[in-house]
Amino acid sequence: LWRESPMPHCGPGERLATMASLLHVDEDGDPLVRTLIADSGLEPADWLRRYLDAYLTPLLHCFYAYELVFMPHGENVILVLDERGIPQRAIFKDLAEEIGVMDPAINLPPGVDRIRARVPDEFKTLSLFTDVFDCFFRFLSALLHENGILTEDEFWAAVAGGVRDYQRDHPEFADRFRRYDLFVPEFALSCLNRLQLRDNQQMVQLNHPDPISGLVLVGTLANPLAG
Repeated sequence: LWRESPMPHCGPGERLATMASLLHVDEDGDPLVRTLIADSGLEPADWLRRYLDAYLTPLLHCFYAYELVFMPHGENVILVLDERGIPQRAIFKDLAEEIGVMDPAINLPPGVDRIRARVPDEFKTLSLFTDVFDCFFRFLSALLHENGILTEDEFWAAVAGGVRDYQRDHPEFADRFRRYDLFVPEFALSCLNRLQLRDNQQMVQLNHPDPISGLVLVGTLANPLAG
């Protein structure tokens, strides 16, 4: 695949890393994220908050401001780090068929209207619960916990704090925060691996008249932000 280079978007001293590299563990069992945190000079909790500001906050804004969703898992995200390894911002790529606008009130120009997704309200937050919480944060929190860097409770408390900070900074979306609550006790388990095994050419069709019918939902998961 040919992609636009992210290099022109880097400032002096900035470097790039795929977000998937945060889960990398070397042959000696040392995780890359530990090195990034150590080099930054920040406490682990402070480094995590900088990462969440760079990665999670834009996703929250895409969702609550525009109901714009895509699949921002590790391989689809490039982190821009400063010279000390502190996350500055995120570059999202490989959107393809996974991108969708779920707000029916937003006017989309011709040619873009094809990405409109007709998703029932109760399933809209799966774009965050599945692709972010279950498919990436779950593994990152476990890695940090197992290596004595941050406990899972500390990790998820930071995520909850990031969500609350965004909500505090954007009171204009108060109705949407209540409508699409990220602090519910549980959420549906959407099995992406089963989708891939079922059709390795196209996992989802968000522009399908009933895109939820294409998901494989099996039970529920406890929401780590609840309580």
